[in-house]
Amino acid sequence: MAVHDFAYTHNDAEFEDMWKLLITSYALTGKPHNWFFARLENWKYAKVDEPVTFFTSNVHLWRNEAGELVGFCISEYGDNGIHLQIHPEYRFIEPDMLVWIERIWANGRENIETYAQLDDMERQKLLTQLGYEDLGDHGHMWTYDVSRPYPAVDLPPGFRIETLAENGAIEKHIAVERKTFNNTYLNQAWFEGKSSAPSYSFDLDFCVVSPKGEHVAFCLAWIDPQNHIAEIDPVGTHPDYRQRGLAKAVLSECFRRLRARGVRYAYIGSAPEPNVSNRLYESLQPIETYQENRWVKHLA
Repeated sequence: MAVHDFAYTHNDAEFEDMWKLLITSYALTGKPHNWFFARLENWKYAKVDEPVTFFTSNVHLWRNEAGELVGFCISEYGDNGIHLQIHPEYRFIEPDMLVWIERIWANGRENIETYAQLDDMERQKLLTQLGYEDLGDHGHMWTYDVSRPYPAVDLPPGFRIETLAENGAIEKHIAVERKTFNNTYLNQAWFEGKSSAPSYSFDLDFCVVSPKGEHVAFCLAWIDPQNHIAEIDPVGTHPDYRQRGLAKAVLSECFRRLRARGVRYAYIGSAPEPNVSNRLYESLQPIETYQENRWVKHLA
């Protein structure tokens, strides 16, 4: 099974191949060993200010003799971090991918950061052989069986849960995300880009509305109908409204609506310990949790 690497030119056909690889990989394994498609869609559609060269210089493709995409590497932010996305039947190309990363992509960089799940002994062994060092916890992926009943969580008096399809208050929604994440990049142009992604739905963009009509907590679900799963990203609460159960309430409502749409499992990614958000995700009774570790190789 000969495999060859190709430059990424950021055309629609290439992006569709990347998207399909993520969907197919999950269908074969039932595990979040690669990204979910929602993360890929955000990478393309929400980065509204990036030139084409940002995308073309931070992705590389590997195809088999039939021209099918079997792997790609991607640097989400163009920093020193780069992720491997691989068809489960082609893991033998990982050494070649890492060699390309070090010799081509990392040229001029002082170090490379890549990632391996805690239970992925094959990748950990390979990274050790290539001189990478395991720096520990990089984040978690929480798995929820939304086919089980999730009772409604009581909100404080006067608060309610709505979707953007129901209230259309896009400016208020942008404001709470910008405040929650302390990120001025989150503006109207950013939202228009993200919401133009093929899998975005206003019906699945949830918010908790205060008695004054302000958006104070939120979550957004992205459904993969082929695999009957969803990724929920982002999740957050305005700093002035934390510790009131608002995020738990909006996520519980999101789970119930996903169940009504035929979704079986929902996934939420979080920061490494001791991030306080992990206590929320624990309280929602996940059925599985995956830990991803950060591996670093120093080049200079």
